[in-house]
Amino acid sequence: MAINYIAHKDIDINKWDTCLSLSFNKVIYAQRFYLDQMASNWDALVLNDYEAIMPLSWRKKWGFKYLYQPAFTQQGGVFSICPLDVHTLSEFMTKATSKFKFAEFTGNTGAQFPPSDTYTLAARLNLALKLSDSHSDHFMRYDSIIKKNLKRASNADLRYITSADYAGIIEFYQQQYETRLPDFNLGDYKKFEKICDKLFSENNLICRTVLQQSGNVVAGMVLLKDHNRLYNLVSAVNAEGRKMQANYLLYDKLIEEFCGQSLTLDFEGSDVPGIAEFYRRFNPEAESYQFVRFNKLPVPFKFFK
Repeated sequence: MAINYIAHKDIDINKWDTCLSLSFNKVIYAQRFYLDQMASNWDALVLNDYEAIMPLSWRKKWGFKYLYQPAFTQQGGVFSICPLDVHTLSEFMTKATSKFKFAEFTGNTGAQFPPSDTYTLAARLNLALKLSDSHSDHFMRYDSIIKKNLKRASNADLRYITSADYAGIIEFYQQQYETRLPDFNLGDYKKFEKICDKLFSENNLICRTVLQQSGNVVAGMVLLKDHNRLYNLVSAVNAEGRKMQANYLLYDKLIEEFCGQSLTLDFEGSDVPGIAEFYRRFNPEAESYQFVRFNKLPVPFKFFK
């Protein structure tokens, strides 16, 4: 077994794409176009002849290279054609800790790193809803609070519509939640918008809004789509929309629109209790992934991060 550190310029892009496309745990965040856009820099760890891959998003500060989690990127870690044993996953982390002095990044639901004295692990929550059933089956499994709030929303004369204005929805999201996301800067939103440009041109971007009769947007979402997953990366509701339960209408109509298909609605978490409780009312499955951290910076730098 050989795990090699490969600089970005030396990555075999065809083998990378093949490995990821065949990976049992693939996600959109490990695709090259996503990494190229969202990561400041990225290299990779590669097992043998691209049997498994681990993108490494990095920056440099005080002369030290460190691993970090790019904005709008929920999961990273190791992706492989077949599930890897604990020893191999441990070797990936051994290689990563030998190349970087500091790291804060996530793994993924399919490749869980084993505990170690050289790094810390914290569990993160993801919630995902398989959409293969009919809307009536999904509705039957909804929490009673959803059903009550959908009745309230139906009395508010709201409209659920398809939109092409993903830039406007992203701006709406930023306006509503920028204080909750202090680590996201204007550049991150612009980079994500370029991701949306590409996916929209490929018909792999889902944009939906809820409007009042006046035409004002009170809720909206932008979801990325790949072969079997809808990624709920941007979703927002304003104060007026919350009063009318517009968010419940938004998600119920989305589920109705895509139900009966071999897709999973990836709610993208959350570890925020109120948000997680909202998503849980739709009866999704809980998935766990890891947040990884290590700090081998010398004194005094290790105390500044």
